[in-house]
Amino acid sequence: MPRLEGLIVEDSGGEVTFTLSFSLTDQRQIRVDVEVAGWLPLCCQRSLETFRHELNSSAVVGIVSDEAEIAMLPGEFEPLVCSDRRLKLAELVEEEVLLGLPLVPTSPNSQRIIAGEGNDQSEAETHRPFDVLAALKKRS
Repeated sequence: MPRLEGLIVEDSGGEVTFTLSFSLTDQRQIRVDVEVAGWLPLCCQRSLETFRHELNSSAVVGIVSDEAEIAMLPGEFEPLVCSDRRLKLAELVEEEVLLGLPLVPTSPNSQRIIAGEGNDQSEAETHRPFDVLAALKKRS
């Protein structure tokens, strides 16, 4: 899955299983029920440590041959355009894995850093470049 490169921590394992169920709707459109489950090693953006992200995602995909057919899909379907009528299963699974990843990976065990908390510097030591201008304005 080349699109996962750089998103997961390499050489740290990981396991993903998937199920694809194909069927036809009453309107004779191809329906694919996609389910992925497992775990992937991600780098926490708070602590920069590797953590295990549990993955459990599912989707209902409607296979269409062109953009015009998208409007005919039921609302709960996610459209996938396959103009050459060939579906690459690995890309379908890869897409669902990507959708199951968080935008900003953070370990559930990491602690949130609050601005100013744990900072040894007092407010008086903070550089305030516009204080000089405020003092000049008060004088005039």
